[in-house]
Amino acid sequence: MSATIPRFGLDPEILAREAAPVVALLQEHLTRLNAAPVKPQLQPGDVAAQFHDEPPLTPTPLAAILDEFRTKLSPYITHWQHPRFFAYYPAATSIPAILSELLIAGLGSVGLQWSANPAATELECVVMDWIAQMLHAPADSPFLHTSRQGGGILQNTAGEGLVVIMVAARIRKHLELQYGVTSTQPSASELETMYWRDSSRLVVYMSDQTHFSGPKAVRVAGMRLHQIPAKLLADGNYGIDADDVKAAMARDRAQGLIPCALQLNSGATNTSGHDDLASFAGFAAAENIWLHVDAAYAGAALILPEFRQRSLTIQAIADSFNFNGSKWFLCGFDSGFLFVRDRRWLKLVYAASGDYLAQVSEEDVYNPELKDWSIPLGRRFRALRIWMVLEYFGVQGIQAYLREGITQADWLRAEIDQSKDFVQFVRTDLSLVCLALADTTPALTDAFLEHLEALSDHGRHFLLYPSQLRGQRFLRIALGGVETQMADVQILWQACHQALGQARGCTAAN
Repeated sequence: MSATIPRFGLDPEILAREAAPVVALLQEHLTRLNAAPVKPQLQPGDVAAQFHDEPPLTPTPLAAILDEFRTKLSPYITHWQHPRFFAYYPAATSIPAILSELLIAGLGSVGLQWSANPAATELECVVMDWIAQMLHAPADSPFLHTSRQGGGILQNTAGEGLVVIMVAARIRKHLELQYGVTSTQPSASELETMYWRDSSRLVVYMSDQTHFSGPKAVRVAGMRLHQIPAKLLADGNYGIDADDVKAAMARDRAQGLIPCALQLNSGATNTSGHDDLASFAGFAAAENIWLHVDAAYAGAALILPEFRQRSLTIQAIADSFNFNGSKWFLCGFDSGFLFVRDRRWLKLVYAASGDYLAQVSEEDVYNPELKDWSIPLGRRFRALRIWMVLEYFGVQGIQAYLREGITQADWLRAEIDQSKDFVQFVRTDLSLVCLALADTTPALTDAFLEHLEALSDHGRHFLLYPSQLRGQRFLRIALGGVETQMADVQILWQACHQALGQARGCTAAN
């Protein structure tokens, strides 16, 4: 006898009944999170082996599905919300971010354009302007939707936003090369030729410390990449300054190449280094390039009053900038915030229409056709999640969360500075700490890292990964997790001392 097919409709009583055990499962998961391994011990294929080779032919009751989640998936998850997850960067989610996803999924809205869901488009304009204001944007900022010039748009990730910007920068440069000015409004046929013009002489510049999504975006846009070796700046971290970029551009121009765009870092992934942003004042206009600032991780901290000037500097020099609400801003994945000074350049590239869409007579502040600003046509109702997080915590709540991560990092930095055995590999001022041994003997460093990995039981007790720069290995300790407490940081610090003692004994014996 075949199983009963579940009802396809969105029966509210069924939803309420089926949602309750899902919430209970999540409650159970979070209750046990602290005691769970941070990273599972398994080999590739172990998870897949838990499942049938063919899809289920008959329906499975939700209770059975949840039981399978407990046995077949839960033991094999790397827990990004674990208090001792110190790898990569935080992926901070929150109660309002979690609950908003239920609303977003239940509404099932596809934001093709304003008329497809006016609430989604208008709320996105509102929350992106809120975030710009949190970043200390002045009332006349071009990065506000109310400026009718630029504005902010939600993206899946920072990497997607970089692709959007690099393609727009390429088209703007081709228009300038063709017409001599960047304000020309070409006809549709003239613009079409810009899309397929040879871009092999166009060059994009960035530090060699830029996250690999930067070079990837340049490749997707079909331009040349010029990575400039970062140097140790006065702030004690690695970055580039305007003189570095000018020299690189001069060499390329001498070879017949054409500078097109520049990507700067505010909080580079490897060491949270900041390029010398202040040195780029007026740079974009003087060199006639598109200047983008990637602040994927560190941009969240710009809402703090103590980083107001850093934020204003970015807004003064940049044609566009971005940061992720999914890293250190409590909004959960995916929440990429992209701000652009002049939306026209996005619309020249991404505008698309069809007879099957609602016709728009004229865009105003709160009815932009956001499908014309970036790659996707359909857009999730992500603004609902951002709005719920901002309302739930308020600016002061998010600032308090950011300061907790910085306080924990400051404690660890102070401990490192007072130690004779460890040093800060570079100076940082946010929630990332870069630790290295004072004795830089490669054999000792290797042994230390191996013993620390063993103490973690290969990620079971705590998880972090070593990195390297200029041939020297160091530890990236990414704090700022929503569940991380000072006691968790102290556990890691004690483990570092224990691992070093074991490493010294090992190397002495050899």
